[in-house]
Amino acid sequence: MRLAPLLGKTRRVRTAGALGAAAAVALLAGCGGPGGGTGTGTQGGSPSAAPSPRTYESFTSYPGWIQGSIPPDRFDFSPWTVISDFGLWPTGTGGIAVGDMGTLSHIPPAVRYAHKAGRTIIMAVGEQGLGPAFAAGATPQYRTALINNIVGYVSKYNFDGADIDWEEQVPQNEANYVALVSGVRAALDRAFPGRHMYLSADVNLGQVPPAIAAKTAPYVDSLNLETFQDNGMSSVAAYTAAGIPASRLLLGIGIAPGYYDTTEASVSAKVRYAESHGLRGTLLWQPGDLRPYRTDPRLIPLRLMINTER
Repeated sequence: MRLAPLLGKTRRVRTAGALGAAAAVALLAGCGGPGGGTGTGTQGGSPSAAPSPRTYESFTSYPGWIQGSIPPDRFDFSPWTVISDFGLWPTGTGGIAVGDMGTLSHIPPAVRYAHKAGRTIIMAVGEQGLGPAFAAGATPQYRTALINNIVGYVSKYNFDGADIDWEEQVPQNEANYVALVSGVRAALDRAFPGRHMYLSADVNLGQVPPAIAAKTAPYVDSLNLETFQDNGMSSVAAYTAAGIPASRLLLGIGIAPGYYDTTEASVSAKVRYAESHGLRGTLLWQPGDLRPYRTDPRLIPLRLMINTER
């Protein structure tokens, strides 16, 4: 993930229907909550049952390089439902390197505090620039070792799953890419019987074509659209046209200066789009760019989406 927004490979699309915080509140109130329910009503003189609110996912990455300035005991878990602890790197021989995590000592407190907050925390493997390492490590010669190492780290550090961030060289390694994702799912299921472990993969139109992503969709909980430089509509259209259920997709929100989502209105528009088009939720890259960290107005629509702020 990390540097992918700077590549400019996703097509910029004009924003449609951006909402501010007040409009987001009105939208949610009019829909009966984050799930778009309409409350009770009558039909033929009898009250109808209130539909259950839709549960949306608010996913973010927690990079090692910000864990020094925002340690887990001060990290605000409330706007998020899934945290990707970012991140470890694959090696070309099926191993795992510390990478952007900085130090393995970052992991235990992050996991402990995430679980204390009742959140799902998963282990990120990879980032932009590591396609060659994945391409080598996912070959039949090393794939089993790489899968076993990923699952071993998940088990050792009590993660709730993993995120595969393989970006470059995917089309020319399609079979190995799909085999890695499906293999991690199978290995997680074997290692944690009776417990569903979260698995995600990061995708963008310039690097992971929709037809390939569609082959991994049955194995993942979410495909994370890296739509950090546009409103994401063209990406959603392309991936759903390939047969991927909208409910598998997280719409990427890029909040760093120079990215697309520098305003609360832009974030609100993406939240509304995710809700109205049946997406799983949103993916924010990354909380270190929030200003100020806990009270950035762009958090308001995310909190509303997961119903943690009224």
